[in-house]
Amino acid sequence: MRSARTVPTLDPVEVGDHVCWLVGPGDDFTGTARAFLSDGALFGDKVLVVGAPGSRWLQQGTAQGLVLDPDLGRAEGGCWDPEAMLGAVRREADTATREGFRALRVLARMDRVWPGGASPAEVARHELGLDALVAEGGALVVCAYHRQSFPGAALDQSVGVHPHTVGMRPVMPDFRMFSAEPDCWSVSGVVDSDGAATFRTAVSGLLSRSTTVRLRCDGLELMDAAGMQALAEAAAAFPGRRIVVEGANETVRRCWTLLGFDAPQIPVELTP
Repeated sequence: MRSARTVPTLDPVEVGDHVCWLVGPGDDFTGTARAFLSDGALFGDKVLVVGAPGSRWLQQGTAQGLVLDPDLGRAEGGCWDPEAMLGAVRREADTATREGFRALRVLARMDRVWPGGASPAEVARHELGLDALVAEGGALVVCAYHRQSFPGAALDQSVGVHPHTVGMRPVMPDFRMFSAEPDCWSVSGVVDSDGAATFRTAVSGLLSRSTTVRLRCDGLELMDAAGMQALAEAAAAFPGRRIVVEGANETVRRCWTLLGFDAPQIPVELTP
């Protein structure tokens, strides 16, 4: 089963991993990216890079692979966007399997995907969709977020919706959400007033894609009133859709009822 973790380097990244790489101003992005991509030849992976082909991190011995250049697509009048990246990863992962590769190894510079930055909602929708794809197997994906290119809220959101993180932040998010199985999402940690807005954005991203969202909360330690309010508001914003919260502990279920959220007009069901 997938679990949330922070790893010191990209070396232990394996098939099925979806990593948020937080790149600081002093980090050796070029050398680290080159080493990660070169490992593709060692492990028998097909390499896919999202970024500009003229970048130094694709030169000096990097394993050959496919390159998606979002800037070129936009310059030619195309409508390249994060959904195009999602489609490309799925397509190339299927192709890699047919061609006999172990997996598709992806490195994406997210400042090239979103050259003008991104909102927390955009980050949540894209990364949760990508995480569901990676969880199916056949790919390992590293999303490089350069800190200077994204505002704090978007950066916090990016960490919360990746199972794995490389690169430390002063304060890591209290909760993590990622794909547990098809149409089911694991929520772990603490959802309180500090992370309620981020949590609501993530849940809204899921509801925008599915009529029923299952949240597996065995690893959820606490959800306070602000977190419950965020969950209820996300559900109310998408009429005709519902949320099923599985495995919430007794304290969470009791507080949900005491605070009045256990009502017919709130399409959220809590189960043991």
